[in-house]
Amino acid sequence: MLIARPRPGLRRGRALFSLYPLLVLGLALFVVYPLGMLLAQAVQADGRLSAGTVLGLLRESYYRAVLLNTLLLGVSVAGLGTVLATGYAYAMTRVAMPGKKFFHFVALLPTISPPILMALSLILLYGRRGLITNGLLGLQSTLLYGFWGLTAAQVLAYFPFAYLLLLNLFRGLDASLEEAAWTMGAHPGKILTTVTLPLLIPGLASAVLLLFSYSFADLGNPLLLGGDYPVLAAQIYLTIIGLYDMPRGAALALILLFPVTLVFFAHKRLAERAAFASIGGRASSMRHPQFRHPAVRIGGLLFCGGVCLLILLQYATVLGGAVTRLFGINHTLTLKHFASALTASRDALVDTIGLAAAASAVSGVAGLLIAYFVARSRVPGRGALDFVASLPLAIPGTVVGLGFAIAFNRPPFLLTGTALIIVAAFVVRSIPYSIRSGVAALRQVDVSLDEASTSMGATSFQTLWRVILPLLRPAVLAGMIFTFTRSVTTLSAVIFVVSPHWALVTPTILSQMDRGDVGEAAALSVVLIVLVLLVIHGVPRLLGRDWREGTAA
Repeated sequence: MLIARPRPGLRRGRALFSLYPLLVLGLALFVVYPLGMLLAQAVQADGRLSAGTVLGLLRESYYRAVLLNTLLLGVSVAGLGTVLATGYAYAMTRVAMPGKKFFHFVALLPTISPPILMALSLILLYGRRGLITNGLLGLQSTLLYGFWGLTAAQVLAYFPFAYLLLLNLFRGLDASLEEAAWTMGAHPGKILTTVTLPLLIPGLASAVLLLFSYSFADLGNPLLLGGDYPVLAAQIYLTIIGLYDMPRGAALALILLFPVTLVFFAHKRLAERAAFASIGGRASSMRHPQFRHPAVRIGGLLFCGGVCLLILLQYATVLGGAVTRLFGINHTLTLKHFASALTASRDALVDTIGLAAAASAVSGVAGLLIAYFVARSRVPGRGALDFVASLPLAIPGTVVGLGFAIAFNRPPFLLTGTALIIVAAFVVRSIPYSIRSGVAALRQVDVSLDEASTSMGATSFQTLWRVILPLLRPAVLAGMIFTFTRSVTTLSAVIFVVSPHWALVTPTILSQMDRGDVGEAAALSVVLIVLVLLVIHGVPRLLGRDWREGTAA
């Protein structure tokens, strides 16, 4: 007599799928719960639900001005940054010029540096005692501290993210359209304005929204360069740290969260349209035309060279501040700032590296599992799981950090002062990228490999470990390195959860700047950048070819 047996795939998948509830609980605890507590803090008054605090802030002329300041800054940074990124991406993909690898490397430097570094370099160059303003021009100008200084710092810090987005879109355009215009005698400018840019309109809009959200969420630059130009993120920090007014700070965070969330979903929608429109529905095997006219090549070199020179000037200034006694006044060479950074700030460096490494491991494992459930399973609620895990992309780091500070400062989840709350903040901010990277990689792996492994008796864990992971190693490694880099350079997400027990580098740099220890802040910034570069370029080589290329061990 034949006896019905359970399906092998279901039976063998129980061990792996038993982790699904743990992931759901983790996201509920560290994403949904902090946001809920933040919302409750913002809309409660005397123990009752009330929007009075939020509405009261919006009625005050000062906070309306702060909101308008934030919007104006965001629009300015988004517009200027997108123009800069578009020109740079165009030159890199359409102009036959030497040095493209160098130009690309320099353009990406701000992506692996704390955004606060731009404020530091601008202060050293153009501050009251700046090398250019005071040393060369004999001025003690305060023009840097306000709208113009903030705009310059944020454009330099964030335009590379728009450049990366537009670079991929320029490369993905159907080359046959531009080639046809070229063969019909159109000059490069005509092709750019009538063919290329119209196809990139969704991508350009997406870049604008991306930079707008980055500007809105920035905390470090407004704290150092804001002057008499207050913006929302800095006001949240000053309200919590300076006035100890948690309800008002939560209400301001809610006001900040609303437009940023709208921008995020608009950016996501436009990014999907841009990905489709950029290839015209199908890929072309033709290569994009490389314009070789001397005037075009010289223009491309001057433009990219000028942008690179401007970026390198910021880093050279920070290095100069680290190796001189008092930059702009006493340029005697010294290593005392580095000695201080490696001794007085040693705990901050050690804690930052250790906590970021832990967050990288957690993000890598959790991101891979969530990506597997989203792309390879039919478990109920996987769409909601993906949405909640990706939600931190839409939430400014200041809001995440404040939510953690409110939620985990009381029983039953009293985590304040522990390493866990910092690691959790790191993971929450970075895991969406690990998930997206994993999902994209999984969709390129034929599902028949899973089925063949299962039919031969392998469990789900064995299939994931022995079949899928070897093919996904580059994606997993990229996600872990990104988590590490983002963790060691972030400020806004951890500014409210750091404690005397666990020091971090970026808050230490901010406090050094507040105290006037510019040389030590510069030295610590240089050490941080060198550390990130070593991780990005050294770890893949140490792990070997298998992890770089995804070959099976």
